[in-house]
Amino acid sequence: MKTENAERRTQNAERRNWSHTHSSFFALRSAFCVLLCLALVSCRGKLSAPSGSRGTPVFLISVDTLRSDHLPAYGYKDVETPHLDALRDDGILYEHAYSHCPLTLPSHTTVFTGMLPAENGVRDNIGYQLGEHVQTLPAVMKANGYATGAAVSAFVLRRDTGIGRGFDMYDDQVEPVSVARTMGRVQRNGDETVKVAKSWITANLGKPEFFFLHLYEPHTPYEPPEPYKSKYALPYDGEIAHVDQIVGDYIDFLKKEGLYDKSLIIFFSDHGEGLYDHGEEEHGMFLYRETIQVPMIVKLPKQKLSGATVAAPVQLADIFPTVLEQTKSSADTSKLAGRSLLTELTDEKPRNIYSESFYAKFHYGWSDLHSLTDGKNHYIEAPRPELYDMVADPKETRNVMQDNRRVYTAMKRAIEPLLKEATTPTAIDPEAAAKLAALGYVGSTVQTKPGEQLADPKDKLEDFKLIQKAFTLNARGRSQEALDILTKLLAVNERMTDLWSIKSQCLARLGRTEDAIEAAKEALRLSPSSVNYALDIANLYLDIDQPEAAAQHAELAVKVHPGQAHEVLARSWIARGDLTKAEREARLSLESKKDRVAALMTLGRIEKTRANYAAALAYLDQADKTLNEKHSITNLNFMRGDTLARMGRDAEAEAAFKMEIQLFPDNVQTYKNLTLLLMAQGRYPEAAQLMRDCVKNSPLPPSYLAVAQTLRVVGDTNGARYWTLEGLRKFPRDPSLLKFARTL
Repeated sequence: MKTENAERRTQNAERRNWSHTHSSFFALRSAFCVLLCLALVSCRGKLSAPSGSRGTPVFLISVDTLRSDHLPAYGYKDVETPHLDALRDDGILYEHAYSHCPLTLPSHTTVFTGMLPAENGVRDNIGYQLGEHVQTLPAVMKANGYATGAAVSAFVLRRDTGIGRGFDMYDDQVEPVSVARTMGRVQRNGDETVKVAKSWITANLGKPEFFFLHLYEPHTPYEPPEPYKSKYALPYDGEIAHVDQIVGDYIDFLKKEGLYDKSLIIFFSDHGEGLYDHGEEEHGMFLYRETIQVPMIVKLPKQKLSGATVAAPVQLADIFPTVLEQTKSSADTSKLAGRSLLTELTDEKPRNIYSESFYAKFHYGWSDLHSLTDGKNHYIEAPRPELYDMVADPKETRNVMQDNRRVYTAMKRAIEPLLKEATTPTAIDPEAAAKLAALGYVGSTVQTKPGEQLADPKDKLEDFKLIQKAFTLNARGRSQEALDILTKLLAVNERMTDLWSIKSQCLARLGRTEDAIEAAKEALRLSPSSVNYALDIANLYLDIDQPEAAAQHAELAVKVHPGQAHEVLARSWIARGDLTKAEREARLSLESKKDRVAALMTLGRIEKTRANYAAALAYLDQADKTLNEKHSITNLNFMRGDTLARMGRDAEAEAAFKMEIQLFPDNVQTYKNLTLLLMAQGRYPEAAQLMRDCVKNSPLPPSYLAVAQTLRVVGDTNGARYWTLEGLRKFPRDPSLLKFARTL
């Protein structure tokens, strides 16, 4: 056995020096793997699976969005992963492991339930929650005497999806207590997540432990730190090298604590990444190999079967029964879709692996996709079906459906029992939608009719690219460019509520508030249950001083999002001059723990309106303390600065204004107030530079208008005229600038 393992380690070391970019060689290697699978049958007596034992520590490590073919363990040579290589040498490598859905939440839900998405009920990242009746792996482990803990690195796996059920500790602290109308942190660095893991594991030493560690590198945005940023031409690879270091630190910790040798460690990814192989940069829409094939390494206690390689296809649903087997834990296995990963060492029974994606249907109104692979053939059920020979054509460049009709017919017949319709996602919290959109996931749904003939996502690839481009431009503040693309897209995709929502955001940023309201109303018309759009409309009405209309729309959201709705209603009463009713609504908002920061800010606004500046500042300071130190919220420092200025505490006011500009450089009102403060102190050169900074940091109509209005307030009509004309030169049809120009 030792000789056999040594030979395998040598073969694996050589394999890690090969490049996946040599497609012809890769095809030969894949063919060899199929033959190797047969060869393994002859020696399976030697590779018999260990029986497992009760109390074995279990550590699951999930690295989000990790393509298997970008790891040296799978033949890639353009990145160095010494720590994962060492884990591979101590464990069993599964060369053909597959995800059941190229999305984070459904994929991890399958891991923790052992059930396919159609059976556990979670079909997408958005609008689904795991039912209380569904058995989960952490709950099973807890019932079998394990301490259960988890630390996750992205908002997608937040506990309120149900994914955290069964864990004694589930740390998902990747967002602030409240973000009001702004977007907070939606992911955290893996080093921070590992610190949480270490702390919990140390505190629970002496008990059998089950711990799940989720790392979000190398998910977009690809921003590897140094030295990885400079070392790797492909940022995605730099992120992989970085996460290797994070995993290495975690494994070193397990070794120091005496846990590594006696533990079952399963390393995997939830899905891969497109990297434009089939036109998709990221993941979610298509089911090609690059997004559903994932790395899988199983390290057994005492490093048993170290260096072994399995070529037979396996799936993420196999993790659940593997843990049960190796810990001798009891559970209801009647609904499990998988089997122990160690079964592949002794069982040559062929199997098909199923994957699905409803992403295109839910979010774009295009067809859902389903696929089946046996490790050699890959069938994709779509309006225009596809069949690929993954051995001869690992990059899936040639559809061989017409050449292999027999295989096509057999796989189509095999997949039919697995094709199950999905319920429409439920409406989600607007803040959750914003955070998911920031992670690259479209936040709302498109309504389709039962039996409706939907477009094949392959045929919508150019639209898909434009949608992604528009989202990216909007996120980067390039509103006019995004708006131009959105206008074209909506001409042929008018049912996409997200496009209307993003269009509304762009228009609002450009100062076209009334047009922004109409765009948001269109989104609400298309999806009346998505009352987050009603809140958007209400806030926009407040921006143009129409508090009655704002209140009418806020009322639509009171039952679904009471904290946010009451906060908007409070501001509508401030605008109408009834501070008693405003305070009542703000305190109703304060009852919602989720929206405490916004409610405290509004109470501060009420007291400032009453000229109770000390009380106002106390509320604002309380809001500041409520926020996690690593988070921030727009307008908080602006309001503190404005209050401090009214109290005559100019130095503190200036510091608060500058902090707001540093955190939110496009908040033009802050520039106006700070400019006036500087001018009042006779600091004219600094004030002039600040106005230039305003336009530089946010070169949009509201900035030009803010500078012009400020200059007119201080009596500089010529300066006001200059900046108005500068704005019109860039935005010649902007209504706010045209209106202001007529007053000069």
